Formats: sequence, C-alpha cells, structure tokens
Amino acid sequence: MSGFESVLSEGTAVELIVRLSLGALASTLAIVSWTRTRTLDWFFVIAGILASYAGSLYRALRAFGLFPGGDLLVGGASLALMLSDNLSILFFSLACFFYLRSQK
Repeated sequence: MSGFESVLSEGTAVELIVRLSLGALASTLAIVSWTRTRTLDWFFVIAGILASYAGSLYRALRAFGLFPGGDLLVGGASLALMLSDNLSILFFSLACFFYLRSQK
C-alpha cells in the first residue's frame, strides 16, 4: 500500500484537511493583522500562528510522501518534526514574555 492510500484509509486525510483549512484561515487573519501591529508581543503571536500553520503544512506534505525519510536526527528524533511542532510554542512563549514585560 502506498503512502497516499494509507493516509486515506486511516482517516488522517480528513483531520489534515480540517487542520489545514482552519490554519489557513488563522494565517490569513494573522497576516492582515500584521499591518496593524505595533507591539512586540503581538508580533510574536502572529509569528506563532504562522509557524503553527507551517508545521501543519509540513506534516501534511510528509504524510502524503512528499518528504520521505532521510531526516537529520537529534537524540533519535527528527529535527524537522521537532522544529515544526515546537517553533510556534516558542513564539507564543516569547509573546507572553514581552506582554508581561510591557505591563510593568
């Protein structure tokens, strides 16, 4: 069974489509909001939304077989997957940090 057929048979395709659709909506609104942003905390919120969508897109492309193996491994885990999953969390953490810093 090819990679594409296994994704469809597991029902993962529907989950990916919903996640990508909602991510596209959030990313579009984030890009529109970017022109009205003046503070560093909101900049990192927008960057977190965009990084989250990029991670979802990477996972979808990987599930459909467009990024086959050969990953750089760090501690036995794929560096690309670790970055795509955790970069948005880093940006959201920075947003909270700069928000709290600006409230003093």
